[in-house]
Amino acid sequence: MNNNGIPKWANKFLSTICPDHLIEEIEGDLIQKFNRDIKNFGEKRAKRRLLWNIIRFFRPGIIFRNRFSVDLNQGYMLTNYFKVAARVMLRNKAYAVINIAGLALGITSAILLFLWIAKEFNYEQFHVDKDRIYEAWNRELANGEINCWSTTPRILAPTLVEEYPAVESAISYGAYHSSHLFTAGKTQLIKTSGVFTDASFLTMFSFPLLKGNPSTALGNPNSIVITESFAKQLFGDKEPFGADVTIGESGYTFPFTVTGILKDLPSTTEFHFDYLVSWQFLESLGEKDTYWGNNSVLTFVKLREGEDVNQFTEIVKDIAKKHSKEESSVEVFLYPLTKLRLYSKFENGVQAGGRIENIRMIGILGICLIAIACINFINLSTARAQKRAKEVGVRKVTGAHRHSLIIQFLCESVLLALGAGIISIVIVFLSLPSFSMLVQQSLSLDFQSITFWSIAIAFIVFIGVLAGSYPAFYLSSFHPVRILKGAPITSAHRGRLRQLLVVLQFGFAVTMILSVIVIGKQIRYAQHREAGYAKDHLIYQPMTGDLEKNYQAYKNELLSSGVATSVTKTSAPITERWSNTNEISWNGKDPLDKILIERFNVDEDISTTAGLTILEGRDMDLQHYPSDSTAVLLNETAAKLMGFKHPVGEIILDNEIEWHVIGVIKDFVLTSPYQKIEPLVILGGKKEMFGTIHIRLNPNRLVPPTMEAISELYSKYNPDYPFEYHFVDEEYQRKFSSLKATLTITTLFGSIAIFIACLGLLGLSTFMIESRVKEIGIRKVMGGSVINIIKLLSIDSLKPILVAIIIFTPLAWLAMSWFLQTFDYRIALNIWVFLLAGLSIITIGLLTIGLQTFGAANGNPAKNLRAE
Repeated sequence: MNNNGIPKWANKFLSTICPDHLIEEIEGDLIQKFNRDIKNFGEKRAKRRLLWNIIRFFRPGIIFRNRFSVDLNQGYMLTNYFKVAARVMLRNKAYAVINIAGLALGITSAILLFLWIAKEFNYEQFHVDKDRIYEAWNRELANGEINCWSTTPRILAPTLVEEYPAVESAISYGAYHSSHLFTAGKTQLIKTSGVFTDASFLTMFSFPLLKGNPSTALGNPNSIVITESFAKQLFGDKEPFGADVTIGESGYTFPFTVTGILKDLPSTTEFHFDYLVSWQFLESLGEKDTYWGNNSVLTFVKLREGEDVNQFTEIVKDIAKKHSKEESSVEVFLYPLTKLRLYSKFENGVQAGGRIENIRMIGILGICLIAIACINFINLSTARAQKRAKEVGVRKVTGAHRHSLIIQFLCESVLLALGAGIISIVIVFLSLPSFSMLVQQSLSLDFQSITFWSIAIAFIVFIGVLAGSYPAFYLSSFHPVRILKGAPITSAHRGRLRQLLVVLQFGFAVTMILSVIVIGKQIRYAQHREAGYAKDHLIYQPMTGDLEKNYQAYKNELLSSGVATSVTKTSAPITERWSNTNEISWNGKDPLDKILIERFNVDEDISTTAGLTILEGRDMDLQHYPSDSTAVLLNETAAKLMGFKHPVGEIILDNEIEWHVIGVIKDFVLTSPYQKIEPLVILGGKKEMFGTIHIRLNPNRLVPPTMEAISELYSKYNPDYPFEYHFVDEEYQRKFSSLKATLTITTLFGSIAIFIACLGLLGLSTFMIESRVKEIGIRKVMGGSVINIIKLLSIDSLKPILVAIIIFTPLAWLAMSWFLQTFDYRIALNIWVFLLAGLSIITIGLLTIGLQTFGAANGNPAKNLRAE
């Protein structure tokens, strides 16, 4: 018991939660009730009732009201903290503007980047049974490494369903991107994005049907399921469900019935199609594919509930070896649907990242931008400590506790963060469409969502508390006696901390500048790489509709009219890879050699049309050499791989056909300009695998009238299809779009990071000059020159920048070396790149400090000293 008659724990509890001047009044009331309860109930029960009385008296509303309302005039009330914070901001407008601008830019950047990250993690999460759905992959040990790929045989899906009870359903997914003519009544429409799949596709995945039964919609060979947008385009305001649609052109038309209308696909899926057709349709035409070596489709598997995917993979891995008539070393394994977007990169059979690596970098970038903005706040707050020291001293002398000062300073930082947050949301809203185009994602803010506002407010308050915590504890720790005596509150420790934070800011800025320089240099290096063919004045067209049967007449008229100098048909555009194989054999090949070889089919005149260089032998010429339908051209890499000293006349075997080598062409870029040239065989037209026409335009004619003439001929020989063409040089430039987007993002957010850092440097230099006004005046009176004073003021501010360059340059070197390792065709890192980055940061720092120091050095010393 205490002297006041109540237990010690009760007295301690009261002193913790109750204002000092109310303790006596409350204790008196509690003591009276406690003594009465002892007489009536005994001491043990009286102590229990005492606890109840304390809880009842100090329920949350009363505690809060009693705690903060009693000292309203002294600023303890929460609303008063924000009033004082607002006044402080209004008195220090420059400080507030710098902090709000820095925080606003940091928060804006973080929101944009985190929206992007959230979108990436959202892919395929809407499927109800997503945790039971897997994609079947192949893997094979070849040349000492395990290769993994996602295309599988069409026969795999039905075999899995038939032979393995653990499989609830399995489907083949074959995207078909050739153009098809759709006819519904009088409406005709060209569509390219369609998919062949199995009937259980709509029950496996959660793509909602607006009309139709997901279990039966694709049960008939002539059933078709179309998306809501496609239905609107094809049928307008008419009812599409149950309507008839014809696909194809004269002589090749097939009737279909619309048995399902799909809601437009969400933006968070890797599936892209306008219509679905059953595999039964192709099989009804006699195109049933049962060859286990034809990896041409994606296979998705849904396991039954409770099945262990690892155990099932062990059971199913040898399915190809079991069923293939040929000797096969291919194994099948299942990979989760939810990991396909971010974790689809394999190295030597082991999962080794993928898009997640970019997402991690984006996350680090967002965190760094927030950190830089918070560092600004900390630096500026601690730099202004001397100005606010007397305020702290007076508050403490008049009775303010440290915790109330901490709350006051935190309220100031939260108020600044709220102001920055409001500005950030406005900027995000205005910039989101452009940013979405940049990252090629459909990003949005749901302003009507309570969740959005809850997360936004919590995030902004967190940033305010994060940025203001150190200054709050630092400023509230001042001793009032020392402050009021005029003793300085700065210390070497605080100065070193500010310098360390500036080093971190500008270290990140150095890294970003270096990244921009290296990525830009890598893009230019690849752009100037010799492509190996003449891209200018070369176009290609998909061979749609009647072009196949009218090809020879179309070609002859293109040449005779003078709009083209050469025409050829190929299996794919010269800028893309559509086929490769490791089954090609030749005399002397090691049977265990499984090197992938690219395949490209042509009819004739490929070197003349594409501008390829023949190093040995000749081009294909069916008019003079009819046997060229089984001829093959090798690129340099393929000829070296096969070990032919004199390739012309050699025989290679592919798809059980003997192909005779008639020439060797110079290597050219078929796929990525950043990667090494792969071995390539250009096969003749024996199998008639043509889907593209390449046309070499007449360079002596203007392009617009030439294209008009080609359009007329196209309409003449293929009247049902719209005129479609692609310039090869433009398609080649698209190969750089991904890295260009990376460069743009790096440049944009790097510039923001540098700007925020410069804002902080500007604020620090401003307060540094203000604190040294008297020193500057004395130096000028004593004969100091403007240049010497500028040098003196600038060196102190530049020291942390120089330290940042020294520390972070090696780290940036390692980061960029790792980045460049992902490219086979890459630049070498030269020392001048790093010198340029360092010089850029020093120049930016000098320009930031220069105006401030120049103005201070040119000031009137008499005025400065008089002001002091």
